[in-house]
Amino acid sequence: MSKRKPGKKPAKPAKKAAAKAVKKPATKKSAGKPASRKAAPTSRTRAAVPAAPGKRNNTATIFLYKVDGNYRVRTSPQLISAAPGYIEWTVVNLASDDEVDVEITWEGGGPWGEPLRFKGNKRKSLADAKPGRYKYFVTANGYTEDPELEYPEGV
Repeated sequence: MSKRKPGKKPAKPAKKAAAKAVKKPATKKSAGKPASRKAAPTSRTRAAVPAAPGKRNNTATIFLYKVDGNYRVRTSPQLISAAPGYIEWTVVNLASDDEVDVEITWEGGGPWGEPLRFKGNKRKSLADAKPGRYKYFVTANGYTEDPELEYPEGV
């Protein structure tokens, strides 16, 4: 027999919910003060300086690789749409660690009137280049590819 105090009713069992509630994982609260947020300084902030208008670096990558023991050349992008500034060609040799001589030639002299010969990379200013659309030839390890360069007038 259980002992009950006279006048008290027995406790009713809790009602079950119709659908089980999804338990959320407990979040870990950090002890101490909440993280402070710094306001952006107004007087010392320097405005972003835009690049000089019309000057930019145009890039192309020359990939050297082997297929069935023969070297191949691929230039990316195939068409360089140049704006005033510079053009930079970078050579990536996927076939070996050796630096390879690369020659870029144009029919009729091209924008600079002379071929370019280099290893690794070459940066050329467009300040003295003649505007136009030029098909050029990239030659490395005896293989030649023919991408294009477009340097429009009035840009």
